[in-house]
Amino acid sequence: MGMRYNNKTSIDKSAPLPSPSPSTDSAIDMAVPNNAVREWVEIWEYSAGLRFRGFVTDKNGQSTLFVFFDKSVIGPDLKNGLMCLLELAGSEDFGCSNLVVCLDRSADQEDLKDLTRDLGWVGFELTTLDRWSKGVACTSDKWIFLDMEV
Repeated sequence: MGMRYNNKTSIDKSAPLPSPSPSTDSAIDMAVPNNAVREWVEIWEYSAGLRFRGFVTDKNGQSTLFVFFDKSVIGPDLKNGLMCLLELAGSEDFGCSNLVVCLDRSADQEDLKDLTRDLGWVGFELTTLDRWSKGVACTSDKWIFLDMEV
């Protein structure tokens, strides 16, 4: 799976360095302001060769893990990766009450439709970013947001 990275994590000089934080013009920053991000995460699910990027944010005493499912993630078998994400979100280290998956709208439409339906069966529901945007109705032309309590 992946490794948490924050400024307190010691880095083994022989190990590869973690990916840099996304730039300020990236789509990830669109969802939540920088000062609300507690930790950036990058998770690798090696059995399926999938990479998930995201962040943990705190709002009104509740932590939420946002994870971005880009085009390369939508379509392959996500069962193990999704289970890992749910366990990570609910872990003692992250202590998140919610997991928000952000699906790339530019992915194959049939795969996107199937994944949205499958995530609904697991317990995810369509959502907007209203809770994190001070009540402003916030949607995205690039991402579909699905929320689940963990």
